Amino acid sequence: MKILIVDDNANNRMILKLLLEDYEEEHNVEFIIDEAKDGLEAVEMCKDKYFDIILMDIMMPKMDGIEATKIIRETNLEVMIIAVSAVDDSDRKKKILNIGAEDYIAKPVNADIFSSRIENYITLIEARGHQKLNTKTMNVFTNEIYSRHTNFIIKSEDSLSEFWEFFLLNARKKNESLSDVVRTIFSIAEVQVKLSIESGIYIEESDELQFFTLTKLDKLPKNIAQLIVLKNKLECEYKIENSKISFKLSKVYAKEENEVEVYVPVASVVVEENDIIASPVEYSSQELVVFDYIDGEDLYELEDYSTKLGSLMLVVGSGDIAEEEVMEIYSYLEKLGSILSTYSEVYAISKALTTLAYDMSQHTNEFIENSSDLGTMCKAFSNDMSTWIHMSFHSGAPSADFMNDTIVVNCETIGGMLKINDSSGDPLDDLDDIFDF
Repeated sequence: MKILIVDDNANNRMILKLLLEDYEEEHNVEFIIDEAKDGLEAVEMCKDKYFDIILMDIMMPKMDGIEATKIIRETNLEVMIIAVSAVDDSDRKKKILNIGAEDYIAKPVNADIFSSRIENYITLIEARGHQKLNTKTMNVFTNEIYSRHTNFIIKSEDSLSEFWEFFLLNARKKNESLSDVVRTIFSIAEVQVKLSIESGIYIEESDELQFFTLTKLDKLPKNIAQLIVLKNKLECEYKIENSKISFKLSKVYAKEENEVEVYVPVASVVVEENDIIASPVEYSSQELVVFDYIDGEDLYELEDYSTKLGSLMLVVGSGDIAEEEVMEIYSYLEKLGSILSTYSEVYAISKALTTLAYDMSQHTNEFIENSSDLGTMCKAFSNDMSTWIHMSFHSGAPSADFMNDTIVVNCETIGGMLKINDSSGDPLDDLDDIFDF
């Protein structure tokens, strides 16, 4: 049994620890006990460790027990949070119980009462162990409970980058539909971070389906989430309902070594007054094809420039990039765009690369100043370009326009971040200007 004691007073933590050790000895059980000196530290510890019981003080510096309980409870429905406080305040007591604490023990703690309560908690936890761990679904498509979950609490650009890297940079298989969903969620959550809105991303999985859900949409200015979704032109089923947006994806699996099946989603989007609902997705199986529409010399230059560009893009996130390196980046973008401009299959990519090169040439200082923030996006762009070239012209891709939309959106997003303070026109064309309201 894992227990976390949260209290800013070291003596109070020691007393609770001694009481727990007495219970261990008397009842022949084993506790693993950790300590946190304030609510903020408790929240951080709960991200990395699982606890069965949290003994939570209310009045603490940095973050009080009420706020810590609220944050922990948003992502953990199983942990038993017990308020332990000397605060003689019925309002605070009622608030922490309403917000997610399951019991309240007053200080100074009576040893006999404490032992009896601990025994009750253990009994309850053991009873819950025979039930499903998750008793609540997050997505807006179904009430079915899935056993596999991955959750991210988004309150900074670092936590948002963790989500990005988990699903895109570290992905063993490239799935264009998944990439589009991750980029869309990233764009919406990025707005939330800039507006200091703490949200959650919840991924629920069955053997066939993945549901991605982003919360706290109601805290954003009206229609921004809808505009971002429309801009990214998603080809999957999704719904916006109340304060959440959920995306429904069919999983893509690699079959035997010489038998690969790729599912390509096809959906039409219906925009209603207060909702966005996509029609059900139909999937078709396609064989992978190695394309040869680019001649040998152009392909050699395409791979050479892409490799050099990729090396420079990795420097972007370091926060130490020189003007000459930025000039090299947009020079390679121009060359890549020029090579692809004569091939109709990838004209969209050519146009996006050329536009990004121009945006960078006009906003070189902005690129340098924001290079740390642009690092993750530039790294993803480089990976996507490499994947597109390898699959389209060497290992096989499902279509001639494979990843066109993904690379175009990547270019538009980087360019939009550079032009964030420019004057805005059509909200679908210059969506990033929403930060100027």
